[in-house]
Amino acid sequence: MKKRQLKATVWRLSPLCALMSSAVLLSACGGGDTDPTRPETPAVASFAAEIRYTSYGVPHIKADDFKGAGYGYGYAFANDHICLFAQEVLTLRGERSRYFGDVDAKGVPITYLGQFGDFTPNLASDFFYKALMTPAQATALKAGAGPEIRELVTGFVAGYNRFLRDKGANGLPSDCKGAVWVKPLSEDEAYFRFSQAAMAGSSLQFIAAIGGAQPPLVKPAGAAPVLSARALKSKATQFAVLNSPLVRNTHWLQEHVIGSNGYGLGKGVTQSGAGMVLGNPHFPWWGALRLHQLHLTVAGKYDVMGATLLGSVVPLIGFNKDVAWTHTFSTDNRFTLHQLKLDPTDATRYVMDGVSKPMTQSKLTVQALQADGSVKTIERTMYATEFGPMVNDGATFAWGSSTAYAIRDANYSNYKLLDQALLNGKASSAETLQTALATYNAMPWVNTMAADKNGKALYANYSVAANVSDAQLGACVNSPTGQFLLATRGLVLMDGSKSSCQWTGAIPSAQRPFVLRDDYIVNANDSHWFPSEQTRLSGYPKIIATGPDAEGMVQGERTRTGHVQVLDRVAGSDGLTGKGFTLANLQQVYQKSRFFKAEMWLDEFLAATCAGGAPSAKDSKGNTVDLSKACGVLSIWKKTEGLVDPGSLLFRKLYELSGELKEASYWRVAYDPADPIKTPRGFNTSNTKAAMLLADAVQWFAEQKMPLEEVNARRQVIVRDSAPISIPGGRYTFNNVRGNLNAGLYGDPVYGNSYMQFVTFDANGPVAEGLLTYSQSTHMLSANFSDQTKLYSDIYLKGAKWPKLPFSEAEIKADPAYRTMSISE
Repeated sequence: MKKRQLKATVWRLSPLCALMSSAVLLSACGGGDTDPTRPETPAVASFAAEIRYTSYGVPHIKADDFKGAGYGYGYAFANDHICLFAQEVLTLRGERSRYFGDVDAKGVPITYLGQFGDFTPNLASDFFYKALMTPAQATALKAGAGPEIRELVTGFVAGYNRFLRDKGANGLPSDCKGAVWVKPLSEDEAYFRFSQAAMAGSSLQFIAAIGGAQPPLVKPAGAAPVLSARALKSKATQFAVLNSPLVRNTHWLQEHVIGSNGYGLGKGVTQSGAGMVLGNPHFPWWGALRLHQLHLTVAGKYDVMGATLLGSVVPLIGFNKDVAWTHTFSTDNRFTLHQLKLDPTDATRYVMDGVSKPMTQSKLTVQALQADGSVKTIERTMYATEFGPMVNDGATFAWGSSTAYAIRDANYSNYKLLDQALLNGKASSAETLQTALATYNAMPWVNTMAADKNGKALYANYSVAANVSDAQLGACVNSPTGQFLLATRGLVLMDGSKSSCQWTGAIPSAQRPFVLRDDYIVNANDSHWFPSEQTRLSGYPKIIATGPDAEGMVQGERTRTGHVQVLDRVAGSDGLTGKGFTLANLQQVYQKSRFFKAEMWLDEFLAATCAGGAPSAKDSKGNTVDLSKACGVLSIWKKTEGLVDPGSLLFRKLYELSGELKEASYWRVAYDPADPIKTPRGFNTSNTKAAMLLADAVQWFAEQKMPLEEVNARRQVIVRDSAPISIPGGRYTFNNVRGNLNAGLYGDPVYGNSYMQFVTFDANGPVAEGLLTYSQSTHMLSANFSDQTKLYSDIYLKGAKWPKLPFSEAEIKADPAYRTMSISE
């Protein structure tokens, strides 16, 4: 196809604005004879890129310099996500209330679906972002970035704004056509997006608690008591603490709900002797934590294909000609909470080492669209301490007259995130990738798994962790509440009345865990302790892995499955032909969707529970429930979460009701750190709770009017292009999908498997296959809105092939959907 040169056109407001007469629309459109939203065309033409598209709308950007690469990607990215990202930028600006309102006509706060599935009030969000995304933060982010990142950002912003000029307000997708909140992107806002991404595993969990943190209006007659050790022995008190809004908001991270799997397979376990990588992040299918496929090539300097978070300018997960890598969420504590002792005469002063100190005060204003169309100005003073901003959840972490709480976030000052990602992409081996990771030590919240063409595999955790020493953890987590949260959730609540409990920066790279091996490494969101059967990494700073995630603790379902899948493949005992991995049988191993805890427990449970001709059990309400059919369904279940495996949904419900079989009382053989794969195992026949929970599961199926033998294909369903699509995977298993349960359907909003890559190497370079489960574009009328999603389902239901990820020039140009365009200005 002949290349076409695009010419810049002026982007103007929709003519709809000229016809709007209501107060709300007039206030949104503004007045005057100039267009304040029109991007300026640069005075000097300095950007040029070629965008080559392959199947499923994947852009391969080719440029002579980093500015050009950013420019081409900014244009291609906007083409896929302009509406979603424009709204995210609006969020970063603290302007959601201005365009969408703060409360409805009944005074109920207006919320939006946050990055981790929480519904966040617009007003609290606006104050959160105005407080944190300041000009000083933008200056620090720019100053911290290297020259190549600065060039990429400059180019990305120019390319994004070029797309706006070319399309005009009326040329935008239907999702945001004519919307006045779609504005040009500034460089400050691009950097704010990086800071937001860095804090996804920390401060973003507490937007409402930070954005709404205000001192008590009236001094209470009596100070709220600090919980005592005796009080915390009460189950009711423990429940209240764990269900405090602030603690509850961390369950996505602390319980590994948002997770990932990653394999680095070395020459000892692959048939070819070359390395192999499975990349399998489990992330939301909505919002700014979506991933986007891309390939950036800067002549002679950089050539990486993979996926990145929306608004990031380089691949975060991917491969080059020599090495492939992926990431999983790490266990590091990136933030700490601090319990402040307040000055009894003023709740905006705190006592440090016996001295009363004033909190920093910042007066901020937010514009809020009202139900009658008017715009209201809301002023709020935001408070901060030397630890960081105040938090207030109105419950366990309420701001009272004697006690209040602040948060310190190591990733707020992480200015090297994108430089780190760029440097990772320049690695030429697993060894040099480890060196790159140690250079900046700036991966914000992830482990890294990798393998190279020579068959070396790497596990490394150079994630940012709060620079808290073991001595500080021992001395400063000194309240009963803090000790309870550390033990049960791994959350760190420190004494804020002592300067000795202050910290800055992150745990240095010299104290970070890594291992290079010739056989394999795996991580599935448990700690660094157990990356391969032959490796134990221990003795590292405790802040990296606290509480249930500490070194030597029981391993999760996905971690155990990850190990046993490799060991069975190497032994040839998994039912596939031969021994060792090929790209094809790695995909088969993954698609099998084993439920390993079921393999370790279910047969013995059924033998004990289903004996006799008419097995039954009382449910939790005291009703006698016939278990005959449930026993029959589970006895023939393959212990896999396949799309058409009867029994998978029934066991899933039992597993959910049991708390994922985490209690030791369910198991015949207790957990042994010397055997973290095969323990715990077996059913403890003295446990009567499990039978009751199976009865509860049977009753739940009856309430849902769902047969006990129902299969995932009919229940894990989303609708795209007005047609249902069955989504593979299990809620708790290595092959992962989680969806909102409504009327017996596990559907939108969905999170789980996202960017899937299977990568190895031959004499010509990388051999890669994979896809983006939710497809490239968020625009409903795009050809790439659901094409990969349908293929993803067909791979499991119809035996369709995983698509190739074309990397070389020959592969790109040979792609059946190849097309190219050049842009410059």
